Amino acid sequence: MRTNLIFLLIVFYIFGSRAQEKNWSAELNYPISIGESFGASNQGVIGLGLAYRFAEFDKVKLGASLDAIWFATTFTNDTDPVQELKFRDFFLQPRIFAELPLSASEKLKLRGGLGWTWYRSTGETFFNSEGRIEGIDNNSGPDVNLGLSYDFFSRWFLQAQYDLIFSSGDSPSRTLGLLKVGVGFRF
Repeated sequence: MRTNLIFLLIVFYIFGSRAQEKNWSAELNYPISIGESFGASNQGVIGLGLAYRFAEFDKVKLGASLDAIWFATTFTNDTDPVQELKFRDFFLQPRIFAELPLSASEKLKLRGGLGWTWYRSTGETFFNSEGRIEGIDNNSGPDVNLGLSYDFFSRWFLQAQYDLIFSSGDSPSRTLGLLKVGVGFRF
């Protein structure tokens, strides 16, 4: 208990000593799947992100981020008897990004990044039309990210991001698209 308390005090001290710089941001997003490969019927549940800006060159800021996204879908298979199958998709995305202000007030920012995506899809086990048992599908691959953010208060911002994921793994290679719309807080 004492070790945890000391650790928390150190973390709060580090955040407090750099509070004026606002290098960190936390993000809450609503994810939307784009494209046939991933299945446009997938329903986004939540997307969470954490970003740290570690360097600044003129007006361009460089940073690292980590996003976690969760989807949940119920699929009805029109067989006899009718099967209702539940799928859960989870994405974990670390990346390096660059952020550039697009307006003189620096409220509107363009952000682009390169990273990696780990993707895990779980579904209820069933036999498909080829007689194959399906269940867990693990994929990973590089991703490209492009987004816009708008500061509506000094620390709060709205954002929209698009991720293009070049995925391969347990299933055939495919390209996935994710759109994330949400709000963030800089600290």
